[in-house]
Amino acid sequence: MHAPRTHVTDPHALLEQHRRDIEALDRRILHLVCERLELARQIGDLKRELAVPLRNFGVESQVHRRFEDASALLGLDPSLGRDLARFLIEKAVEEQATLRDAVYAGNALDTVVVGGKGGMGRWMARFLAGQGHRVRVVDPAPGETPFEEVGSLGATAAADLVMVAVPMSACGGVLEELAAAAPRGVVAEMCSLKGHLARVLDGVRSRGVRVVSFHPMFGPAVRMLEGRTVAFCTDAPRADLEVVQGLFADTSARLVEMDPAEHDRRMGLVLGLTHLANLVFARAVVRSGVGAAELAEVAGVTFGRQMATTREVVAENPSLYYEIQALNGLTPDTGRWLREALDEWLGAVATPDHHRFAELMASCREALGGHPVEGGR
Repeated sequence: MHAPRTHVTDPHALLEQHRRDIEALDRRILHLVCERLELARQIGDLKRELAVPLRNFGVESQVHRRFEDASALLGLDPSLGRDLARFLIEKAVEEQATLRDAVYAGNALDTVVVGGKGGMGRWMARFLAGQGHRVRVVDPAPGETPFEEVGSLGATAAADLVMVAVPMSACGGVLEELAAAAPRGVVAEMCSLKGHLARVLDGVRSRGVRVVSFHPMFGPAVRMLEGRTVAFCTDAPRADLEVVQGLFADTSARLVEMDPAEHDRRMGLVLGLTHLANLVFARAVVRSGVGAAELAEVAGVTFGRQMATTREVVAENPSLYYEIQALNGLTPDTGRWLREALDEWLGAVATPDHHRFAELMASCREALGGHPVEGGR
């Protein structure tokens, strides 16, 4: 393949001509990408109709090889083809997952989202509406919502499903108010932690409220559920649990079950320890006095990845992240583990040889199932 021919001889004019040629090629590339995504959507419809899994990793591997081989034939670095294949596959999966995530096999439900103007409340309202359910919102907060607003929790009495998407510290009080409204349908709370609700849940269930606890393991910016997890607590009656699970049963999300205590134990690490470690890293960088721009000039792969993750963490909702630490019974332990781990590493560095340091790395690698990689500095 060759660049478009041109008869321009002036270097400046030739430069502009080449830029225009690239612009035209870019438009052609985008048109081809659009055609490919349209075919991906059609394939997604067929997968849904035939009950075929969303991802076929054998086919994806063939696409990767095809792009790598074509790149080599064209004299290009095969990694270019590999990266392009990965990008196109991810976009195709995103298109197909968006279609699948709007599927619901049961009858349309009359739903009310309490806190429907907040981040996850908005996400849940859109998700339910996309599945064909009737959605109303109860939320005194200012702001617009595309859904019908109702002024009080009394509107939940006749709903088939009440989705509670409020801050963790407010959830107990909302559940108490809902009990007074005596909703006939299932009430689903989606807090990131469950232990602080134990007493309230026992109380409202004793009054006949059909509460299900679940936890979407993602934030409101998520567009597709492929690769995402939704955790369900098994302390609710199976019939009620299946109502909420049914919302996600035909989506691309992974559904897991566990009791509330096990949920919080794992969240103490998955959320609590992870957030705390990144917040500690952020404060250490700030306390160093070295600016982010100065560090970026010499950043390697590992630092770049860590900084990207840390920036995401410190940009999150401070109230939510505070509650994840403050309401988490494991936080004192995670803080202690962090301090003890730091002491271990510093102690290993202070020894005259590297053996203790190597032992710690080996034990971590074995425990975490990791393998040595190249280029990770």
